[in-house]
This record gives sequence, C-alpha cells and structure tokens, in this order.
Amino acid sequence: MPPRSVRPLAAPLTERHHVEHLLEIDWDQQSQRLHCVLITAEGETRVVALTETGLPVFQLLQTPGNIEINRSPLLPRPVSPDIILADIQLIFWPIGSLRKTLSPPWRLEQHAGSRDLYEGEVLRAHVDYHGKERWSSPATLDNKQYGYRLTVTPLPDANGAAP
Repeated sequence: MPPRSVRPLAAPLTERHHVEHLLEIDWDQQSQRLHCVLITAEGETRVVALTETGLPVFQLLQTPGNIEINRSPLLPRPVSPDIILADIQLIFWPIGSLRKTLSPPWRLEQHAGSRDLYEGEVLRAHVDYHGKERWSSPATLDNKQYGYRLTVTPLPDANGAAP
C-alpha cells in the first residue's frame, strides 16, 4: 500500500561522523538484522548495510541533490533503502537540519528523549532515545507510515570500546 506522500530526505551533513550500528527491522511478524556503517562528511552521507554474515544488502550514497542506491535481493521488498535513510536521518540529524527540509503538511516535534514526525495531524514516525547522546545511544523508531519498527544499537569499535 503506497503512502499518501513521501517525506523528503534531509541534506547530507557537513560534519564528520563514522558510526556502526546493528539495525533490527521488524515488520509483519518478520525481522531482519543488519550491520550498518554510517559515514557523514563534507556534504556526503554513505550507508552500507550487511547481513550478519557480511553479505552486502544495500549501499547508499547521498550527495546534495542526488542519491545512488545499490540494492541486493537479500533486502526484502517492503524495506526500502531511501526510507531507511530518512529514518536514520530522523534519528541522528540535528532537529534544525530536519526542519529545513520539511514543508507543510509535515512537522517535527522534539521532546525529552523522543521525536515525533507528523503529516498534518497524523503521526507518521516516533523515535525513542535510550540514552543522552543521539550518535552513540540505542534508539527505536516506529515507522507508522510504512508499518515497521527500526531498532538501532551502537556496536563497539574495533578495540571493543563502546562508541
């Protein structure tokens, strides 16, 4: 079932981040776990998602005005890389960067420990943060528009330290 409207992607960040997370996507009594690498720098966003055995599921490169997606058949059809990117942005991007992209009927509300994205009066996505730091704490996003839950858990770096 296609959505009534598609929310726009936020612009890539200029600030540098390199984080690895476990993404758990749950929909229709199904689940997929992906190792996700997110890199932002100098106006580019890169996302690489791998299965737990290291097979690529999708790769995405966003630059100002362009998005390139390489998708594997391992990614179920209901899951779309550009929607995952929009959700990753909703979780991690600064609220000001997100609001610059949204125009009516979209609106974004920030609360202590959560964010809500509305299309008009309809709640389309809800984010719960399970820590104080957006980039290094677990978070859960309920995408009500597409009917799935995305759980993001930081992975330790190569030295075993938490991010």
